[in-house]
Amino acid sequence: MIERNLAAGEILFAEGEPSELVGRIESGTLEVVRRVGDREVVLARLGAGEHVGEMGVLEARPRAATVRAVEPARLSLLGREAFLEQVASDPALAHRLLVTLSERLHRADLALAAAAPPAPVPTPAPVPKLVLRAASPALDAALPREGIAIDRLPFTLGRRPDAEERAPVRPVDLLLEDVRPYRLSRLHFAIERAGDRVAVVDATSTLGTLVDGIALGEPFARSRLVLGPGEHTLIAGGEGSPFVFRLIVG
Repeated sequence: MIERNLAAGEILFAEGEPSELVGRIESGTLEVVRRVGDREVVLARLGAGEHVGEMGVLEARPRAATVRAVEPARLSLLGREAFLEQVASDPALAHRLLVTLSERLHRADLALAAAAPPAPVPTPAPVPKLVLRAASPALDAALPREGIAIDRLPFTLGRRPDAEERAPVRPVDLLLEDVRPYRLSRLHFAIERAGDRVAVVDATSTLGTLVDGIALGEPFARSRLVLGPGEHTLIAGGEGSPFVFRLIVG
């Protein structure tokens, strides 16, 4: 284990570099950012007790985003083997990582299924009462004032592809317009069944999805969040994105 102190603004991991270490934040706040065009978008802010960089290490892929300190911060850095030992002793962390990896396999299965002939589908259980409403001025003209009543799941949302792009492998129920540099991905997030409840799943979008302040997406060790009854805030495309929604679960 390596102890490291970061000054405000100092970079811990840079987007595209090899993933060799996992950080556990002991104090301070870090932000996860990704470059879009000529600017950076903040995907999430992480604090004490949270891990950062774990998915890149587990999957042996380059860093999907840049991580830097918002304020002076102290971290414990672990190599892959030391991190796996920690996972073995922390059931909650192990479960969260397994769920994320399982979800990514599930999305790959869905992509393959989309290219196969349709199979008979049993009649599903009734969908909980769901209403998706605009929660930002940019969406007021795109969604009805009363919102969209969702009566079947999964329900998917994404960006309308431009002339040079392919359509997503999965059908998209709600297509929204966006301008470069895009905040929305062509298939950004889905609302799916989770037993008798519902879950929001980030569909490997470029800039992730914030659900009630919890970051979902490729750079994070979570891509799915089960929701209880009530009103939830969904932000597609990182902090400051104009794509802010209210999802009301009845």
